[in-house]
Amino acid sequence: MLVIDSHTHMFPPQVREHPSDIEEELSFSLMFGHGQSRMADPETMLQEMDSSGVDIAILCPFPWNSLELCCLNNDYLLDLASTHPHRFLAMAITNPRYGERALKEARRCLEAGASGLGELHSLPQGFDPADEKLMSPLVSLVREFDVPLLMHVNEPVGHFYPGKGPVTPGEIYRFIGAFPELKLILPHWGGGLPFYELMPEVAELCANVYYDTAASPYLYRSEIYRLAAEAAGAHKILFATDYPLLPYPRTLADARAGIDSADRERAILGGNAAGLFDVDIHE
Repeated sequence: MLVIDSHTHMFPPQVREHPSDIEEELSFSLMFGHGQSRMADPETMLQEMDSSGVDIAILCPFPWNSLELCCLNNDYLLDLASTHPHRFLAMAITNPRYGERALKEARRCLEAGASGLGELHSLPQGFDPADEKLMSPLVSLVREFDVPLLMHVNEPVGHFYPGKGPVTPGEIYRFIGAFPELKLILPHWGGGLPFYELMPEVAELCANVYYDTAASPYLYRSEIYRLAAEAAGAHKILFATDYPLLPYPRTLADARAGIDSADRERAILGGNAAGLFDVDIHE
């Protein structure tokens, strides 16, 4: 069975080796500057993927505020995807609030083969997803290349954790309303948005929205796989880990405990992502 991890993070060596040096990025400093949060290298990641039966990983850059750091992380991931074309696909990051400069960096990466843009995160990057004038050029670019956009969203209730931001289902729903034809991936189960798809008008508007399961065991019981599939459709769910935040054995066991049929397991663990990211499953 094909297994694709749709949401992982990989940092350039200079960031992994000296995280405390990135002082100008407050969110990164809070999450990684203390040196206690795990940041894996590609060789370790591939070994852990192999031992757990993960075939492909989507590599996401950190949502940097600085365009210079965006460019550094983008170049590193594009190189990894080129070196390991059957194991890694690279997303690219930009910061919408920099306007034309942000757009230029996004186009450069998409032309170089990036599989999408993200993970955009309004809190560390300081932009407002509801600002249609700001977001429209970036959305148009993503649609031009027919790739997905990954934008951070989180649940409005429950425990606090580093990275939890102000974009909740209500906020992201307004963004979806402005750009309903965009292929949009919402991580962390969309902050609970799949369950609002029980409302027919929400399901209609969210026809092009996918929900990834990044960090699911940290947030929800495993039953969420079955319940979200019933509410929004199993075809919209992408297995994801937020690697290296959580280890593969834990996240895969959680997913398999929560998915209630073989057909849904094939779709959620890899089939849906293969279609979205145009992966040739016969390679």
